[in-house]
Amino acid sequence: MKTMKKILALALAGVMALALLTGCGTGSSASHKSIAKAMADYANGHERKTTITCTSSAELDALLQMWAADPGFETAVKVVYTDDSASLPAIRSYFSSNPALSNKVVCLYCGKYDKDAGKQAINLNAHYAYINASNTDLAGERQIGLITTSFTDTNGKKVKVRFAVVVSD
Repeated sequence: MKTMKKILALALAGVMALALLTGCGTGSSASHKSIAKAMADYANGHERKTTITCTSSAELDALLQMWAADPGFETAVKVVYTDDSASLPAIRSYFSSNPALSNKVVCLYCGKYDKDAGKQAINLNAHYAYINASNTDLAGERQIGLITTSFTDTNGKKVKVRFAVVVSD
């Protein structure tokens, strides 16, 4: 009987360790800080650098919250997510009018929502648009703001996404 208890205890410990390692059972989504780090890791790998940093910005988060209250924001999210180049000039105008983003390189990202920070970074990098098409060189130090939102697709279904604004000097 003691041997059986030891085997069960060992099996339970293994299952718990596996759950911790894989993140199963946490139920929470990735933090803005962990997504910012994953975005930096993605950029460093993609651009073959090691000096890119992304820092989560409460100011940019607040700016996104303010934009999200505008009825046109859902359209902007959809345009970036669907890579709608025909509607992009209007979206560029919508975002570039904000004084907080003037004289900065600004890139908008939109990706399908994921709880895992690494997967979220990959999803975000699948759909992006620069505000100023002539200046697309983000500096090594970047600020990122994130918001979870949704839009209605052409089939009438809600698509849950994360929308990000990345800014550098």
